[in-house]
Amino acid sequence: MKTKKSSLPNLFEYNDFRQYLTDYQKARQANDKSFTKSYFSQCMMLPNTRSYFNDVQKGKRVTATFIERFINVIGFKKDEAQFFRALVKFNQAENISERELYFEQLISLNKTPKKTVDKKTYTYYKNWYNSAIRALLNIYDFDKDYKSLAKKVFPAITVKQAKESIQLLRTLKLIEKNSQGFYKPTEKSIATSDYIRNEVILQYQLKCLELAKSAIVKNKKQKQIIATNTISVSEKGLELIQKKVQKFRSEIRSLVHKDEHEANTVYQLDILLFPNSK
Repeated sequence: MKTKKSSLPNLFEYNDFRQYLTDYQKARQANDKSFTKSYFSQCMMLPNTRSYFNDVQKGKRVTATFIERFINVIGFKKDEAQFFRALVKFNQAENISERELYFEQLISLNKTPKKTVDKKTYTYYKNWYNSAIRALLNIYDFDKDYKSLAKKVFPAITVKQAKESIQLLRTLKLIEKNSQGFYKPTEKSIATSDYIRNEVILQYQLKCLELAKSAIVKNKKQKQIIATNTISVSEKGLELIQKKVQKFRSEIRSLVHKDEHEANTVYQLDILLFPNSK
């Protein structure tokens, strides 16, 4: 039985190739009961077993050879095949640089306009200093002295980066001139599509973690708190910690919003809670 294309999942709406393959197989089997995981493996020129497909779903690395086999079995068109290759490489990237490279490819190859993140919005999150400059303008009267602005950012950025950042913030309407003629932050926020929002923010968070490394090594004169704790905790205890962290974040946002004193510095606050065991 031939499955209608419209009944199959749209590849361009996915940022996880494993989830796409899972949904694709289920959609095919819903129309054709014979299209089981075992049959999918057979089509991939593998023994009549579902183990390979299950292993891929659980995180098994897919080689270039099997990427092409998936493409052939599913019958991707040229643009879909390019996107699928980039998606697999993105999901299997082993370092930040690779992940960023393939993420940019995904954005450029995405053929679903409603799901594609705006390039300018992506650029805002891609470079950590855009948010730093936006916050800095709240306490600094910028008068087109880009050299001075670049030096005020920590770590210092180039004059070219400062100019590009100001232009981007203007385009996104995240800053505008006040009555004195100085650029100041607006109350408007950036909105990204559901498809890519998490990945954009993740890229931004990775940049901030790299920034934290620099702060630990270089920034020893200004006030900073850097503490690490490795803990053993129950599932119930973990839930309580997560609630405490969320409450703390909310309290910090409220404190900043209600601060009656004039701001005079910009800080980066990163909170990390991640597993050290399986």
